[in-house]
Amino acid sequence: MQKFMRRVIALLLVFCMVFSLTAYAAEGVAEEEAKSSEASSDSRELPIEQVDPSSLNIQRLGEAADETETVDPEESKHGLNDMVRVSIVLEKASTLDAGYAIQGIAKNKGASDYRQQLKNQQDALAKKISSEILGGAKLDVKWNITLAGNMISANVPYGKIEAIKALDGVVDVFLETQYEPMKGVSQDSPNMISARDMTGTSLPFASEYTGAGSKLAIIDTGLDYEHQSFDPDAFQYAIDEVQAGGYDVQLMTAADIPSNQLNGNGKYLNAKVPYAYNYVDGNLTINHTSDTQEEHGSHVAGIAAANRYINVGGKYVDAGEAVGVVGQAPDAQVFIMKVFGAGGG
Repeated sequence: MQKFMRRVIALLLVFCMVFSLTAYAAEGVAEEEAKSSEASSDSRELPIEQVDPSSLNIQRLGEAADETETVDPEESKHGLNDMVRVSIVLEKASTLDAGYAIQGIAKNKGASDYRQQLKNQQDALAKKISSEILGGAKLDVKWNITLAGNMISANVPYGKIEAIKALDGVVDVFLETQYEPMKGVSQDSPNMISARDMTGTSLPFASEYTGAGSKLAIIDTGLDYEHQSFDPDAFQYAIDEVQAGGYDVQLMTAADIPSNQLNGNGKYLNAKVPYAYNYVDGNLTINHTSDTQEEHGSHVAGIAAANRYINVGGKYVDAGEAVGVVGQAPDAQVFIMKVFGAGGG
């Protein structure tokens, strides 16, 4: 009985509280409505002028912006007569896209003949651009690319790009990107022995896969080819060791250069560096002493293929033990393709 009475009393108290709050709120609303009515009776009506929405340059929600108002970012960088480097892409498939395999392609006569066909078509297009668009001026061709792409890399006036793009046989014309090397990077003492474990390459190295017979292209700032880690005699010492173990190693020699079509009049330096060319300056200077582009290329080449032996006092000793620097593929040959030099990036 007592529990029942307690519940009844509690319900009554709740009812009284809710009723009092409701009454107070209703009284407040009535007062606000009265004030609003008094104010409206004394105020004047404001004149409303209808505005044509089309006269306001406001983008509606979900509506695309007016494309005529956008500015081509390239237009702010180049004038119509500014010379720019472009890639002119032709319709016919590149050599690789035509189905020729990359393996042994330098000795594939069918592939060589096909590449020459592409080159002939590119030469014909270059003459057409000169006569029909450049007023007789010769097209400044820098490279003819036929292997992985079918395109001409050339310098042209910026204002002529659209006219070149409209020619028959041209798929596209686009500005090429110029890269510059990083400057002022701090250097630490390397330890390439522990790096093998960090990168997961210790297993193939332990299995005697040293890169012997492979060729690596280092496309960078060049190479300090007189550095002890690229000594050709120490490299040959390692190759002789591999061959003595029963492996046949095919090295690139000076006689191979004319047939490999590397788009540059490169030179044979030595057994470790069988091909070197400065593509940005168009010469044979591939070290770091002739420009301010720093030694990043040597750093990268060392990571990739620093020799596993160095000459100390007339003896060839393990480079890992002596200086802590051995490449991931130390017995590979390296092509030094310098693309940062006195001529920029």
